[in-house]
Amino acid sequence: MRPVQIKAGEVTTKACCVVYDKDGTLVDFHSVWGPRMVRSANALLAAANLSDDFADHLYRAVGYDPITNHTFGQGPLASAPLDQLVIVVATAMFQSGITWDKAFELSNTYLLPLMAAQPEAKEITPRGDVLSPLRTLQHHGCQLVAATTDNRDSTHSMLRHLGIWDCFNQVICGDDPGPVKPDPEVLLSISRVQKIPVSQLIMVGDTVSDMVMSRRAGAGLSVGITGGAGTDEELAAHADVLIDNISQIQPVSTS
Repeated sequence: MRPVQIKAGEVTTKACCVVYDKDGTLVDFHSVWGPRMVRSANALLAAANLSDDFADHLYRAVGYDPITNHTFGQGPLASAPLDQLVIVVATAMFQSGITWDKAFELSNTYLLPLMAAQPEAKEITPRGDVLSPLRTLQHHGCQLVAATTDNRDSTHSMLRHLGIWDCFNQVICGDDPGPVKPDPEVLLSISRVQKIPVSQLIMVGDTVSDMVMSRRAGAGLSVGITGGAGTDEELAAHADVLIDNISQIQPVSTS
């Protein structure tokens, strides 16, 4: 496969494949995961008869501020797959005096179904025009991959709702067998499946975890998306370039 000249913000590089994170990159992170975390916390409080002090502890443990609906870009809510988030929440409950077995049962019973539920249309807010830039890259021969820590059913629903499911040569999810983000092996496996050097791969994401994974894997370019779970300052320290949305990733015309 011949590399495509691609411009991301003010940076131009040659690449064969662009890998996109989902939440915070293709869809708005905050409209989905903050409200789900609040519903989950309320369900746990009611089920275990815990106090508001526990809610405060729980939100700190997952990296979420319910007052501002801000998610800490390097916390579990922003970066961990759901099976790991279940353990984080169970640990917070154990620290509040609930036995481990009970805490783990409660987390699986009351957190997991709410966090893994099929997304409603009102939760799915695209980060601008996501279809056109993907189609343009496709038209120029670039392979596209989506990589997320979300589960496959939810990911499939969101990408189909946006009309972009068929844009991707490959979709990697948090409940798939094998490595999950932010393990660099995710990008290395993509390079093997797509039969391209990892150095000809661009990683696009909204968290420091995405950028660190990209650097460790040896990707050709690490592109940070502002306005997601990570702050601009956090991303700038690890990304090669920051952009507002994926429409700023375009092939360079050779005509």
